[in-house]
Amino acid sequence: MSEERIIDYSRQRMVNLAFPVLVAIFIALGFWFKVSSPSDLSSLSVTYFGIPVLVLLFSASMGAGSKRAIDYIPGEWKRQTVWVNFSEYERMVEAHEKAYGHLYASAAGGLTCCVLFPVSIGLGILSTLYQQFQPPLFGNLVDSFILIAVQYGIVSVLGFLVGYRVVKIDPKTFFKPPLSGDSYAFSRELASVQGVRAGVSVEVGERGDMHTILGAECKAYLDGLPDTVTIKVQVSKSGFVYPYLVGTIYKGGTVDKATTQVRLRTKYPGLFEFSMDKDVAVVVGRFDIPKRSSDVPYVSKADFRILAAELVRILQETYKP
Repeated sequence: MSEERIIDYSRQRMVNLAFPVLVAIFIALGFWFKVSSPSDLSSLSVTYFGIPVLVLLFSASMGAGSKRAIDYIPGEWKRQTVWVNFSEYERMVEAHEKAYGHLYASAAGGLTCCVLFPVSIGLGILSTLYQQFQPPLFGNLVDSFILIAVQYGIVSVLGFLVGYRVVKIDPKTFFKPPLSGDSYAFSRELASVQGVRAGVSVEVGERGDMHTILGAECKAYLDGLPDTVTIKVQVSKSGFVYPYLVGTIYKGGTVDKATTQVRLRTKYPGLFEFSMDKDVAVVVGRFDIPKRSSDVPYVSKADFRILAAELVRILQETYKP
């Protein structure tokens, strides 16, 4: 099964074919305004600043429309869940993004939008200075047409590319971005902690000869203990990245509700909170960070691994088969 059977580009091709035609109309409009208006500063401002901004906004909307015009063809995926280590998962993600990455929204797309306006203005300034202070190279009309065509062409291509990158196609069930960010990064550190079996549970979809990642979840278990004993990484972001650990034991021991501070070989002391949720013993491990500090709190990955090792010890002592 080829990608054409999963992804339909027919509507996008229509948008892409219409785009250069509409840009050519803008170029003709700009040239018409230039030759039919007095050669004063206000006319140059409209030609080289006002209309290019409209071209930029129009091109960005066309780029977004081009991405939205890509259609996913619904169908039945054969689902299979596999357990992989983090290196294997990252290789899967690399292959996944190579196949489907162009269908996602780019995280840097919004920032790039802000850069386009100065670029458009800069090109307008150069065009205006050339028209005002340089003798004609091919004649006034030809020079004006070349300047307008080049400026509008550059602005339209940049706007289209950015508009295309800032949106994603509609389906949410198929093109899910792979795991990433701080939660994934700290979950990966658990693989280096002695006594922890950490990895990624990946739901793989298969349609014909096409494969995709339908879902993924970082999981961690303890060596020598059943899978009812787990560790999960959570990350809180309130001015800084604050990772903490949630250890759970299902029907394998009880704990009294308590909070214990433990001195570790870390920048901040460890804080462990014990509680019961029906048949589940819960131990939350975090760093006891002062509420008031002159420095922005920072939890290193080395300290995080030490905190995780202490939680492993607590869970091993708490578990009773």
